[in-house]
Amino acid sequence: MLEVFLTAGSAYVLKRLKVFSSEDAKVLVSYVIYLALPAVSFKTGRQMGVSAHMFYTALGAWLTIALCLFASYLVAWLLGYEERKRRALAFFSSFGNTAFLGYPFTHLYLGDEGLRYAVIYDQLGSFLLVSSVGFFLASGRFNLREMLFFPPFLALVLGFASKGVALPEAFLRFVEFLSLSLLPVVLFALGLLFEIPKAFGEIRLLFFVLFFKLALSPLLAYGVFGFLPLPEVAKKVGVLESGMPTMMTASLIAVRFGLEPSLASASAGIGMLVSFFTIPLIVRSF
Repeated sequence: MLEVFLTAGSAYVLKRLKVFSSEDAKVLVSYVIYLALPAVSFKTGRQMGVSAHMFYTALGAWLTIALCLFASYLVAWLLGYEERKRRALAFFSSFGNTAFLGYPFTHLYLGDEGLRYAVIYDQLGSFLLVSSVGFFLASGRFNLREMLFFPPFLALVLGFASKGVALPEAFLRFVEFLSLSLLPVVLFALGLLFEIPKAFGEIRLLFFVLFFKLALSPLLAYGVFGFLPLPEVAKKVGVLESGMPTMMTASLIAVRFGLEPSLASASAGIGMLVSFFTIPLIVRSF
C-alpha cells in the first residue's frame, strides 16, 4: 500500500512544485495504452490461453456490472432524476478503474497470479462493456471499431492466439521488460491527473456514485463470484476489481459527449481518493 501512496503522491507533489503538469500525463497514458498495457495483455493471454477460468472471470465481471447498472438506474429513477442524469449516474456507478488503479492494487495484494485475472476482468469484462453499453449510455451509439482496435484488446487476442507457439526469446524478454513498467507509470500518471474538485454543487450525485461504486458494487461481486467455479484468487480479484472507483475512460467518454462533465471529473478524482481507504477494507474482508 505504501508504494501506491508514495508513487502517486510523489507525482502530485512534483506537479504542485511545477516540475510536471497535468498535460505531461498524456504522454504517460499514451505509453501505457500503446506499449505497457498491451505487453501485459499479451503476456496474460499467452500464459492463460482460452480457458473456462477466463470465461467465468469475464462472466462475473459482466454480471456484476449489469446488476450495478440496473440497480443504480432504478434507484435514480425512483429518486426522480431526469433521464440524462439517470444515464450519467448509472454510467459512473458501474464502470470501475479496473486497469489504471485496479492493476496496481491487485498486484499489491494478490501478486502476479491475481494480476493475470485482473487483466481478464478488465479487458474481457469492463472494457468490452464500457466500449458497448458505456458508449451507448454516453452517446446513444455503439462503437464496434473502437473496441476491436483498442491496442490492449488486440494484444490480448494475439496472446491467446500465440498460446503454444514458439516465439523468439528476445521478443518475450522485451514483452516482460515493458510489463514491469506498467504499475509505476500508471500510478505516476494518476498522481499527475489527480485534482480535488473546487466545486461541490453536485454533492448528492457524487455521494450516489461513491456509494454504488465503492460499496454496493463489491457486495454484488461477492454474491456473483461466490457462485462461479473459479479459484479463490480469481474470486478475490473479482471483488477487488468491482470496488475500484469510477473508470477514467468512462469519465473521458462522458466529458466528450457532454454527459454531466463536472460529475464525471468529481467521480473519478474524489472516488480515487476515497478508494485508498475503502479498498483496504475490502481486502480485510477476504
